[in-house]
Amino acid sequence: MISSKPATRVIGVDVAKDKLDVCDSQGKMKSEVINSTAAVVKHIVEEIESPETTFVVCEATGDYERTLVRALQNAGISVCVANPCQVRQFGKGLGLLEKTDPIDARLLRTFGETVDLMPTLPKTEAQEAHEALVRRREQLLHLINQEENRRQQAWDKTSRRSIDSVIKMLKKQQDMIEQKIREFLKQEAETNPAVEIIQSVPGVGVVTTSTLLCDLPELGTLNRRQISKLAGVAPIVRQSGNQDKQRSVFGGRRNIRRVLYMAALVATRSNPTIQTFYKRLLDRGKAKKVALVACMRKLLTILNTMVRTGQPWRISEKVVTGTQT
Repeated sequence: MISSKPATRVIGVDVAKDKLDVCDSQGKMKSEVINSTAAVVKHIVEEIESPETTFVVCEATGDYERTLVRALQNAGISVCVANPCQVRQFGKGLGLLEKTDPIDARLLRTFGETVDLMPTLPKTEAQEAHEALVRRREQLLHLINQEENRRQQAWDKTSRRSIDSVIKMLKKQQDMIEQKIREFLKQEAETNPAVEIIQSVPGVGVVTTSTLLCDLPELGTLNRRQISKLAGVAPIVRQSGNQDKQRSVFGGRRNIRRVLYMAALVATRSNPTIQTFYKRLLDRGKAKKVALVACMRKLLTILNTMVRTGQPWRISEKVVTGTQT
């Protein structure tokens, strides 16, 4: 179990494909390069004497950090998989413009000592398998989009037939992955009430439910402003002196924004609450895109309230249209 005691030792780890650069605040683990094989990582983790007061910070590096994170969590050591962009901006704020692996390890240690970070929650094998399915579906969609773009530029019949064949194969793979996701959600619903709660909202389907469970585990634990900002659908203020620029949404988790966009688009036609809200914004002269982003935010806050209160759509519909926190 991960300890909630304040850490007295912070370790920054820069993760690469074949090695780890380590920077220890107490100097017990000297700044060094470590082979990132599972056996070596496990041995290094076992050498940490006080797991309950140790905090490790690394970056998300395309799943290369998975071996390290799992070993730390299994040993009861708190670890945060930080956003690389946030860490880089923090470094620039310190005037650190250079970038090498040892420098990144020191920066991660300083980041962990300075910023109040939340530990990354451990995942079960089923959750990891689910995340792998979600990631694979996203990869397939990207590949399909690439091939469809190539087809528009292809003038040769042989090339077009080749592209069509690849697209057909990729879509078949997509259907297979989505079926696996449906099967997972069906099993997950037996122990996780959030599955049926989320899917009870008109306009929210399997893909949105699956992505929210996978990429937004904070759903139901934050207030509406926090969850909107985390997902990247909160309007960000840009004011300086006498200037007050138009607010816009940016940042946050791209995968969540993508599925919320599609869900909100469907909800403007099939969900009475979102449909009424959307039409009211258009009647007030809002641009369609602005109104749709507002619907994304409203849909997310509705889902957040429902998961927090444990109420499905029919019960919570009156609640979520009122004041929310």
